[in-house]
Amino acid sequence: MGEAKRKLAEARTSFLAELEKWSFPPTEWEARTVAEISQLPVVKVTRYPDEHLAYMRMPPRECHANARFMQDNDPDKRLRQVTGWWPQEGQYVLHSVIDQHGEYVCVTPAPMYVGRTFDFIPDEKIEWRDEGDYRTAYRDGIEIGPGVRADPAKTLAELEGMRQRLLSGMNPYQAVKR
Repeated sequence: MGEAKRKLAEARTSFLAELEKWSFPPTEWEARTVAEISQLPVVKVTRYPDEHLAYMRMPPRECHANARFMQDNDPDKRLRQVTGWWPQEGQYVLHSVIDQHGEYVCVTPAPMYVGRTFDFIPDEKIEWRDEGDYRTAYRDGIEIGPGVRADPAKTLAELEGMRQRLLSGMNPYQAVKR
């Protein structure tokens, strides 16, 4: 298999796994959480430049671990991990950034997101629990997955469409466009 085909196959597998994470049944907790999140204040977050993140060796898609690492390894103990929600196309994605002297900064590379700033909703109700080798986020005693959906039925229908396009052999980058 050529390199290009291998990368497309990896992307397809990764996208299908991500769709699966968001394909959970709607719950009252999710609806309540979305209603509460929509009332919280929105702040602007600035992402560190790509070259700084590369120098720091911050892995993509590891925002919680990256923010925690920054907090735990700050010699002045002034950086603080802040967990909340990154609004994206009808979803609130669970995300962590750092509070760097009163400014919100993202320390996680996002290769498919080209913006330097984005909206973020800090949520003080999110708590982290150590569970063996993992840290898990909870809100109101309920474990949080990848995030919550503003309109679960619409999201599930869109995800099913993407899943069908991915399984049909369509280019994975085109298949996941809404």
